[in-house]
Amino acid sequence: MRMPLTLFTAAYLGLTAISMTVSAAPNEVNGERHATRIPITVTIDAFQFQPDKIRIKRGQSVIFINKDEVPHTVTPDKNGHFVSSGIIKGGEQHEVFFESAGVQNYSCDFHPSMRGRVTVK
Repeated sequence: MRMPLTLFTAAYLGLTAISMTVSAAPNEVNGERHATRIPITVTIDAFQFQPDKIRIKRGQSVIFINKDEVPHTVTPDKNGHFVSSGIIKGGEQHEVFFESAGVQNYSCDFHPSMRGRVTVK
């Protein structure tokens, strides 16, 4: 025998569905990606970091994937709080963990016009 769905159960299921929809929604505001609990991916393609501005939470990581055929680096500006990636060859990737809050600007040593920013909350 099936039991009727109570109003409380229906409300709970509805809120759960809404919660799941909100957490799966795209996380982009004003052209900047914002933090989720999974690593953020930044693609290096056509001599650009894409996206070039992201927001994450302390302890979160960013995976830089080089889709160019030439090598690149992810090097923090002089006040940066992370270690340079070293050379990332075409087809390779490098993961950076951001433990300190603040704005972290970075560039490519080989191509200084390639610049990006990670805002860590």
